[in-house]
Amino acid sequence: MADRIQIQQVLVNLIRNAVDVLTESPGRRELTIATALPEVGMVEISVADSGAGLAPQVREHLFQPFVTTKQKGMGLGLSICRTIVEAHGGKIAADERPGGGTVFRFTLRAPAPGNGAEEDESGE
Repeated sequence: MADRIQIQQVLVNLIRNAVDVLTESPGRRELTIATALPEVGMVEISVADSGAGLAPQVREHLFQPFVTTKQKGMGLGLSICRTIVEAHGGKIAADERPGGGTVFRFTLRAPAPGNGAEEDESGE
């Protein structure tokens, strides 16, 4: 199982970064959050934006501390995200989004059936 607060921190950071990019983008502004099951025992969460995208040289170093594309950014957010995701047995990556923009994907171990993953009888 994952630490909810830490995973929430990852999602908030990725969403906030996408919103920042979209605020500066002319034209269509789209933010998509999705989940997938890429392989047995793993879940993938993606945050995609329709912004300008990332230069290849930036993408290579994006998850290192103090790397930023923001004027007022410290460059720690994505490094912290990587640390959290890897501590949960997952991986995080950034790729070009088909049609323009960037998609950030991270994986986490999925809970095994019977380990609290299903709803209880009350539907919670």
